[in-house]
Amino acid sequence: MQQNKKNSSNNKLFGFIMIITPLIIIVLFELMLRVVGYGDNFSLFVKHPDKEFSKYMVVNPHVGKKYFHQLEYTHPPKDIFLKNKPDSVFRIIVMGSSTVVGFPYENNLMFSRILHDRLEQAYPHKKIEVVNTAITAINSFTLRDYVPQVLEQKPEAILFYAGHNEFYGAFGAGSNEAMSNNRTLINMHIAMMDFRVYQLIRNMMAKVVRTVNNDNTKAKRRGTLMARIVKDAEILYGSETYKRGIDNYMANMQSIAKMIKRANVPFFYSNLVSNVKDMPPFKSIESEQLKSADHYFSKAQALLNNAEYDEAYSNFVLARDYDGIRFRASSDINNIIRKICDEYGFNYVNTLGYFESNSPHNLIGYNLLTEHVHPNIQGQFLMAESFFDALSSEKLIDDDINWYSHRPLQYFMHHYGFTQLDYLIGKHRIENLKYHWPFRDETSEYIDYRQIYNPVSMIDSLAFYAMAKSDENLSNAHLKLAEMYEKNGDYWNAFKEYRALTRTNIYWSPFFRDAADCLLKLNDLPGALFYFEKSNIYEPSFYAHFRAGEICLIKNDLPAAIDHFNKALNFADNNQQLSVLNKKWIAHTYAGQRNEAENVKTEIKKLDQSFKFELPPYVYTFNSYIPEMVKPAVESAIKMINEGDFDNAISVLLESIRVYDSAIANRKLGELFYQKKQMDKSFFHLSKVYSDFKGDALFLHYMVIASLSNKMPDKAGMALKQMKTAHPRYPELPKLEQYINNYNK
Repeated sequence: MQQNKKNSSNNKLFGFIMIITPLIIIVLFELMLRVVGYGDNFSLFVKHPDKEFSKYMVVNPHVGKKYFHQLEYTHPPKDIFLKNKPDSVFRIIVMGSSTVVGFPYENNLMFSRILHDRLEQAYPHKKIEVVNTAITAINSFTLRDYVPQVLEQKPEAILFYAGHNEFYGAFGAGSNEAMSNNRTLINMHIAMMDFRVYQLIRNMMAKVVRTVNNDNTKAKRRGTLMARIVKDAEILYGSETYKRGIDNYMANMQSIAKMIKRANVPFFYSNLVSNVKDMPPFKSIESEQLKSADHYFSKAQALLNNAEYDEAYSNFVLARDYDGIRFRASSDINNIIRKICDEYGFNYVNTLGYFESNSPHNLIGYNLLTEHVHPNIQGQFLMAESFFDALSSEKLIDDDINWYSHRPLQYFMHHYGFTQLDYLIGKHRIENLKYHWPFRDETSEYIDYRQIYNPVSMIDSLAFYAMAKSDENLSNAHLKLAEMYEKNGDYWNAFKEYRALTRTNIYWSPFFRDAADCLLKLNDLPGALFYFEKSNIYEPSFYAHFRAGEICLIKNDLPAAIDHFNKALNFADNNQQLSVLNKKWIAHTYAGQRNEAENVKTEIKKLDQSFKFELPPYVYTFNSYIPEMVKPAVESAIKMINEGDFDNAISVLLESIRVYDSAIANRKLGELFYQKKQMDKSFFHLSKVYSDFKGDALFLHYMVIASLSNKMPDKAGMALKQMKTAHPRYPELPKLEQYINNYNK
């Protein structure tokens, strides 16, 4: 009996060793492959490779390689975020595919980049990060794989727009990148790709297959990624392949929903937008059960011509749903989105509703889309607005929007960072796309748009070659154009190109400094200060801090001036220190800080015993700087004010703001409405430029009275406190203090 027990124990031990030994070998082999550098790191987020951004993470530029083996992959936007997230940061992570990347435009026109700017204006005192993880031609399989890593970054919100790629995107039912029809096997394959051993096996098998078949698939394919990723093109509505694609989307989204719900992260899930009015079906297939897509599209056009809009809408949607080439999500996808939101209590973002309400008769076409699914520039702003409204209504960032810094959408569009170059590259990318399948039959005749198009202007040629040539890009085109404008003394148009670059490359400080320099030459000191301070967020510099300090000195914001000069000293070389210290001495002297001024004097004498100290007489001149782009209008308005023609002055100033939102025009409007006793409007315009003119006693006087008139004693108190600091001898100070005291009784 004892021997039997011993044999049994030995058998169990032997069995355990037989099981564990291969696992140990695999683990050791995995570690060895990692040590020797074989394979790829497919983490969604990686440490930023540049030393100056060492405290940041970035979306892995090569994460797409995990999901694309047959075809090339695109890179995600280079959004960065703090490695160690402070509690003060509100982090938003955005998920999706080519629409979310902003195709056919550059990163400045991604809806997430627009949304970031929109949120910063609405919540100016909040630190907001918006991280876009999208790459082209992925679907719910990839996004499901992303979610655990997204949640690890502790976002305050996740924004999700995806569903058009369920059939042809990576691992889709009709995709060249599909490795199985079984959803479980696909998800297992994706998970295993994180291991170098599995990567080695996959690479070896792929090499064998190519050798046996004598096939170089990547070299043989041509056309756009959209054309090359499709394997099984024709997918009939209701067919087995169609059902598999829909079921996969539902199952993957259920899995995503459960992970996000467990993590208790607010999830903003948008329905999908497509071109129904102006995009005929790519492929019309008729069956015994279904009429063709062309039938419904023709019927819809006839109904539209007869002004039967509701019926036309229904038939346009049916034509889209029955299209045999499935690059547009059907109604079934949008129904799943609604169902998931209802089931899990997620925030349903009705982007489709925004697009329909901005389309004649609710019929979305080329008015808002570039082709079948990708928004045009106006559409990108609408998409951003749909998510902005959803976020702000939930009051996640703050209890309320700062309505004095927030701007209406049309105004925001007009002043956002894009130019004609952005419009043109989008146009060329879409034209190039439409020369390929499924927009045209390439088998009969192959035409390369890039070989036949002749640019019609210098700007057009810059945009075209940025699209057509691999060694060109739109950022270089913007830069070339900006430098040309600067050389010709056209600083206004140079600024617009630099502004576009600051939205395309929001972490690259030199473009912010270039934009600021243009505004300095245009006499716009508040605008220049804004861009100098933005440039110091990611790459503080002597030049930006010194220039910002000089501007703050002129605007009589002495604490800010001193702070900038102190920071400039951290970057100053020996030749620059004397200039900074002199400015700092002046600022301390103006502020009445005698001890600090004497200390600075001592530092200066250590550098130059013969230095002559000259204190310029202090005269407030900040409100005399009028930006060149609106100078004729503002000067005309000032003349009208002097003549007592307030109404026409207001009209001229309001029109100037539509051209360029200058601080001086807003101040003049605030003062004019004050004189006309329209205190709500006065307060609105004065509040917009409070930070610009808080060094001026007269402005603060107006601000106190306008604030009290609008029942905002806290704002009045803020202005009074500032006046006591900047102008303690202002004659009206006791009277203003009494007004506030009486109000608070």
